[in-house]
Amino acid sequence: MYKLLLFAGTTEGRELAEYLAGCKVQVTACVATEYGETLISPQTNLTVHTGRMDRQQMQQLIQQEGFDLVIDATHPYAAVVTQNIAAACAQTDVPLYRCLRESEQGQDELEGYPHLLMAQDTEQAAHLLEEIEGNILLTTGSKELPAYRQVKGFTERFYPRVLPLANVVESCLALGIPAAHLIAMQGPFSQEMNLAMIRQWNISCLVTKESGKTGGVDQKLAAAKQAGISVLLIRRPSEQVAGWSLQALKQELAQRFGIRPVQAAPKPRLHRKRFPLFVSLYGRRALVVGGGKIAARRARVLACFGCRVQVIAPKLSEKMEQLLQGGEQDAQLQWICRSWQPGDCTGQGYLPDLALAATDDPAVNTAFVEECHRAGIPVNRCDCHEECDFYFPAIVEHDGLVIGIASDGTQHKQVKQTAARFRELLCSKRIHTEQKE
Repeated sequence: MYKLLLFAGTTEGRELAEYLAGCKVQVTACVATEYGETLISPQTNLTVHTGRMDRQQMQQLIQQEGFDLVIDATHPYAAVVTQNIAAACAQTDVPLYRCLRESEQGQDELEGYPHLLMAQDTEQAAHLLEEIEGNILLTTGSKELPAYRQVKGFTERFYPRVLPLANVVESCLALGIPAAHLIAMQGPFSQEMNLAMIRQWNISCLVTKESGKTGGVDQKLAAAKQAGISVLLIRRPSEQVAGWSLQALKQELAQRFGIRPVQAAPKPRLHRKRFPLFVSLYGRRALVVGGGKIAARRARVLACFGCRVQVIAPKLSEKMEQLLQGGEQDAQLQWICRSWQPGDCTGQGYLPDLALAATDDPAVNTAFVEECHRAGIPVNRCDCHEECDFYFPAIVEHDGLVIGIASDGTQHKQVKQTAARFRELLCSKRIHTEQKE
């Protein structure tokens, strides 16, 4: 069995660790921080080594453990770490593979974005920011934040977006960043979420690294373009070692070393029964995020049962427009014309009793569901039944009867057909009764 040493710390590194854990190999995944350790789950053949290492420590680890192969999947901007890994492998004569994040933005594509500035490194970026007025959204993390301290108006103009870790927050505050300027959140961030932050803090320039789609660069550029603000893009450092894409590296490991996933028997799906609880929704408040057909259908059902519905969406489908214009029974329906923003269901004066995530952006739905869970608000997510606190049943009403039909969240067609049969049965019974009368 091969012994592999994987230097992770990126999305590709975590995906590679999970992939190798499913192969017949012994893997040690190295991460720099305790936070990185929480993102990789140890398994029988996967151990996690936490802590930063210099070149000598890397070399000692390789020699002591007798690794057959080393994979460097560290961040494209961690140039010193990559150099140390390469030197340690050269000294121990162990094969090294560099897993590189592909850069999807070509020069022609980047030219399509107005107000785009380029910097070769953080030092040049800080120099360029001296000439830019207004607030700065810094999305490059906390490690390089000290390099920007000399920029004019650092504590007044900078809004760093960093990981929500105590030591990270403390380091930012120690540099003089006001707590009100610190955005401590875990990504991924959609275009809508980036745009909301730009507008929330009146940002004039967004600073980002050229970290590809995995790093969310596309969403940042699109949001900045929509807001009409500048983008300062820090280019990737040149690589001294030839690299492999994630998919190409998997193929190379399979072809050269026979390292490929072991086929396992499918696990039985855990099914939890849902209890049909009929409650009064009159006067209750519901928050619906999304303005499409599914959102409209579910908002209509809530409205019909007397719920006060607030809809947050930048645009509406035709069905949602008709619903909001016509109203439903005595329910109050309100539309907020913008994308969802963090805090909408916890501190903006409208505290919902239940919530619905019904956008076409999985990242927004995930962030919204997480916020609801933290606030203890029951939430339904249209694109992931596993994250639903409650299901939306098919409703059948007849002569004071209310019938709710639901499945395990996957049998949508069967639920629809069953509801139709109930409606047909009750309708034929009513006609038969009228004929007898």
